[in-house]
Amino acid sequence: MLQTINDKAKGWLAYLVVGLISVPFALFGINSYIGGGNKLIAATVNGEEISIREVQNELLEQKQRLTSMLGGRLPPNFNDRSLKSQALEALINRALIRQEAKKNGYRASDEEVFSIISNTPSFQKEGVFDKETYERLLASNRRNKVNYENTLRQNISNRQLLNGIMSTSFIPESQVASYQALSKQTRDFEIFTLKLDSYKEQIKPSDADVKAYYDSHSDRYKTKEKVKINYVHLKVDDLAKSVNVGKELLQSYYEENMEQYVTPEERKVAHILVKIVDGKDEEAKKRAEAIYQRILSGKINYEEALSKKAENIIANDLGFLARGDMGPEFEKTAFSLKKDELSPVVRTESGYELIKVSEIKPEVQQTFEQAKVQIEENYRKEKAEKLFQEQVETLNTVAFENDSSLDPAAQAVGLKVETSDWFTREGGKELTANQKVLQEVFSPAVFDEAKNSVLIELSDTEVAVIRIHSKQAPAPIPLADVSEEIKQSIINAETRKLVNKKGEALLAKLKSTGNWASLADIGATVEAVEKFEAVTRQANKPFVEVVRKVFAMNIPKETKSVYSNVIMPSGDYILIALKTVKDGDATVDKTARDLYANAIGLRERSAVIKALREEADVVIFKEKSE
Repeated sequence: MLQTINDKAKGWLAYLVVGLISVPFALFGINSYIGGGNKLIAATVNGEEISIREVQNELLEQKQRLTSMLGGRLPPNFNDRSLKSQALEALINRALIRQEAKKNGYRASDEEVFSIISNTPSFQKEGVFDKETYERLLASNRRNKVNYENTLRQNISNRQLLNGIMSTSFIPESQVASYQALSKQTRDFEIFTLKLDSYKEQIKPSDADVKAYYDSHSDRYKTKEKVKINYVHLKVDDLAKSVNVGKELLQSYYEENMEQYVTPEERKVAHILVKIVDGKDEEAKKRAEAIYQRILSGKINYEEALSKKAENIIANDLGFLARGDMGPEFEKTAFSLKKDELSPVVRTESGYELIKVSEIKPEVQQTFEQAKVQIEENYRKEKAEKLFQEQVETLNTVAFENDSSLDPAAQAVGLKVETSDWFTREGGKELTANQKVLQEVFSPAVFDEAKNSVLIELSDTEVAVIRIHSKQAPAPIPLADVSEEIKQSIINAETRKLVNKKGEALLAKLKSTGNWASLADIGATVEAVEKFEAVTRQANKPFVEVVRKVFAMNIPKETKSVYSNVIMPSGDYILIALKTVKDGDATVDKTARDLYANAIGLRERSAVIKALREEADVVIFKEKSE
């Protein structure tokens, strides 16, 4: 429907449509406008909707985690289609767990939520929860405080349900003992390696072989499809630089906003904090009261108490603090004290505390000259943000109305149409590295139909509209440029076949003769066989693949060896002779019991989620979610 409007609605009809959709934009901002009044739904779980935006956010988080785990770059097989499917499945399972938790009355308390927040190192300052740091970090990550805390509460509730399921798993002691014996089992084995590199010289591809390979793999030897785009890039920062400023304007702005340019009252605060450990609230309170009474009785002064070190007690000078630097309860007490006054024991967000103020710096109004730099920055930012909202609407409207060119849209907002360098579907630099931009570039409307893109929200302060400038189709790479690469491909492929053939023949003979004398067939001796003793399941020598195979082999009978093989990613063919197997100590210890219990618990949890999924009414809208 929207595409039909875009194709056919021009003149007064288009302006009417754009005018109508501009109302929510003006009231709620870019995010609401981009999201649309009717959110796109990827799936429903028992009637609960999962939006496309949620899937995109989950996909982004998954990619960030994987990128971090894999050294900054995703392998080619980690494509968006498969990752998006995993992201949607994760959201469906999460919804099922959330619904089951609610159904069974699981709900995290305010104290549990705050306990996690206050004990998160990222939200702390000098080891103590800091409200300003917490709010600043959420803001910098574009997270709403209420939504974040609600999500955290839900996650805790879900965890309560899952932990309850896991804790119900039954573990017979005999099973744990068997598990212990198997997990500590050791195996003795021998290996012989047919190295791929040792046989490469036997393969000598001819020019005809190279040409035949090139012809039969022509799709592999082509340049990548490339595009250039034209774009209009609107940024708040650029608008701020163009804002007209003068002393009179700034003076007037200062007078209207004087409350912003006040150096707030600061207090030099020291505290003694008794932490609550394992929920023992009353015990922490008694320890704090004991310290307070010793100070009141004169047995110890506050400075001496500060210097004392004890388990679960933090005592230090926090320096000068302003309102908002600490939690609300701490702040309420600290800013109610007189100079050199010691508070009684107070329950704060971090535990039980004794707070003392040693110095007070009163609030001071900054003069115009003192705050001039900040005033100009704030004035530019305020005017630029207002202008940005206006120009975003103009850019979107004109680009929509004139979808065959970006020139009218650029002129309407006083910008130039810029042109990118060539880039592929994997992306380019700066703007063309942005996933949102790439998604639009290769969308049917932009790439195939040569239309302007929709407004792309790059961030809260940047938007862009793009269109295709030119395309460069994949072209065959000349044979001469890839002949050496092809030769290596042929050599590698043919050498693997040769090594595998020799390896299979040797393996068959080993199984028949039961000894390494068969190595003479390839000109090798028994001395080349490597021996490994008492190897555990967790070992990574000689190779993880070999150890995994060894522990999957049948146990040898009497003195006979069992033979098998592993083909390594490098192409090396490794022959294995399993000699002996020794079970480990079956004595059950806490570590083994916990590990096994966790494994069984995870199995139970997976079974519950599977059952919930089978009973649930799950509808996936593939055409929207892919």
